[in-house]
Amino acid sequence: MEPNDRPSRATEGFFGRRHGKTIRPQQAAALERGLRTYRLDLTAEAPADVATLFKAEVSTLQLEIGFGGGEHL
Repeated sequence: MEPNDRPSRATEGFFGRRHGKTIRPQQAAALERGLRTYRLDLTAEAPADVATLFKAEVSTLQLEIGFGGGEHL
């Protein structure tokens, strides 16, 4: 095999979906309702204590980032 015959690393090492699933109308509506409640104002100065972003008292915070359809990078 010649070096130029190898598949590119960009395609060889890819795992997961390249495109997410289409969002259903009910999901889009729920997302919009949730965003009104949970959206952060990124133009405001960041608080010294992140827990103050929540109405309820919290003792610990965990951040999970996901796409909701099983996709990953």
